This record gives sequence, structure tokens and C-alpha cells, in this order.
Amino acid sequence: MLPKSLRVLIEEFSRLPGVGPKSAQRLAMHLLHSPAGRLKDLGESVLGLRDNVMFCTECWNLAEEDPCGVCSDEQRDGSVICVVEEVLDVVAIEKTGDFKGRYHVLHGALSPVDGVGPDQLKMEGLFSRVEKCGVKEVILATNPSLEGEATALYIQKHLLNSDATVTRIARGLPVGGDVEYADEVTLSRALKGRGTF
Repeated sequence: MLPKSLRVLIEEFSRLPGVGPKSAQRLAMHLLHSPAGRLKDLGESVLGLRDNVMFCTECWNLAEEDPCGVCSDEQRDGSVICVVEEVLDVVAIEKTGDFKGRYHVLHGALSPVDGVGPDQLKMEGLFSRVEKCGVKEVILATNPSLEGEATALYIQKHLLNSDATVTRIARGLPVGGDVEYADEVTLSRALKGRGTF
């Protein structure tokens, strides 16, 4: 009953992650009632995504120029690399304002069940950077999932004979969490990763 152009737009929205059929309909209807200038800006930004955004060839983070702003920043400590699974992990760490080193984005985690091995990730670039760029510390900031732990262990074993120290971000209780509701694994990691304050 809907015009074909609207149906096609709803179908395209439905293909986006986290957007169900009802949300897709609401988005399409919202755009239908939006001013033409706003639609034009949205369309141009979507089309410009592929033309203007690339991956940094050093760290594999998203960038508009190569190398990215972090890799080209002389104020950042190039001897410390924080390894993350995804681009949005970089965004989260940068929001803290506490990390002054550089990054390496793997674009996933090891998952033999899903057919993701070291060759499907940006591992070789990391190992090459550690070997050739005088890296002193590699901070593993992979997720505390089975895949994230396997990825961290793989990297740690691979870098065992390098000059770089391999560390893991601390894990434990979240701010605002109660000790009595935490599971045993979380509490154990919190105790092992404790520090002075």
C-alpha cells in the first residue's frame, strides 16, 4: 500500500544493525516529512562516507587522511601501543583523556567457530610495528569475552620474545556496582588487578 520509493527506503533501513521493521518505518516517515535541504545534506553525507573516510595504514583506525590524527601527532608516545578490537573502542578510550600513546585496531577478535583467525585480523601490522618502531609497551585492551581473551593470549604469546612489555587493562567492578552482586570471576579479577589510590 506504500509507494515503491518509500518501501525501498524502509527495506534499506531494516538492513542496518539494530533497526527493526517498525523503526525503519518511523525513520522513513520522518525523512518524508523533513525539509528538502536536510534530506540533501543527509544524502551527501552518506555518499561522501566512502569517498572521505579511510583506514589509517599504521593503526587501522578510521581517518580522513593517512596517517590518522593520532599516528601523526608528535605529542603522542609512539613507544606505547594500545591494542583494541574495534574502532569504537578507540573512541571510548579517547573519551577518558588518560591515554597518550597510539593505537592498533584489530577489526575483530579471534573466533575459530566463526572462521576468524589471525589472518582475518590486522595482526601482522601490529607485530611489524612492535618489531620496527621501538615499541616499549603493548597494552591489550580486548574485550573480556572468550574471543577477546583468546586474542589477547595469542598476541601475548607472539610477542613473548620481543623487547616490548605486554600488559592487560585491569578489569573488575564498574563504578556504581555493588560487591555483593558481582560474580566470582569479576571479583577475582578486581582483586588481582587492585592498585593504590
